[in-house]
Amino acid sequence: MKSLEITGGICSCGAVFTLDRAGHNLGEVFLDALTFAVKGDIDRAMALMPEDYEAETSDYDIHTNSLKPRSRGRGRGGKLLFVRLKNQ
Repeated sequence: MKSLEITGGICSCGAVFTLDRAGHNLGEVFLDALTFAVKGDIDRAMALMPEDYEAETSDYDIHTNSLKPRSRGRGRGGKLLFVRLKNQ
């Protein structure tokens, strides 16, 4: 079994966040965030439906450790993905 190795954390609002350094792997990072939100239970993460959580993606500048304004078209660089379960 693969151990959960992600770059992320837990926000004071209860959301978890994960980082996609290049901004090209959001699918895997999204699954990591869902799995992190349910404390590592990948089966439960895979069973979650969109109505079970809220998700938001933000552009992220890894060099300044700050969120960037949304760019027009495709943003370059990192992405932070925030996920918060609705019924906890």
